[in-house]
Amino acid sequence: MAEKIHCAVIGAGVVGLAIARELAHAGREVVILEAENAIGTHTSSRNSEVIHAGIYYPTRSLKAQLCVAGRKALYQYCAERGVNHKRIGKVIVASDRRSSKA
Repeated sequence: MAEKIHCAVIGAGVVGLAIARELAHAGREVVILEAENAIGTHTSSRNSEVIHAGIYYPTRSLKAQLCVAGRKALYQYCAERGVNHKRIGKVIVASDRRSSKA
């Protein structure tokens, strides 16, 4: 007889583990399925380690809005849990007016 589980998360990268954690904290029984030999070794291993500002996405697009909201939530998460991080900023230089999104 097969055992029943509440949730299966496919992928043990940063996003998959975060989702599994939230589900587990909500009282769900979770199984994580990962094709690699270890967690965080596929796409997550090529993470740029940058908290993105959303500047590369079209202004007011859903992707830009979600990126900005995610950035704020990540800074708050790090502050609340004592996770070391740096807000180093970014300088953007346009070579002419056509390079501007405004």
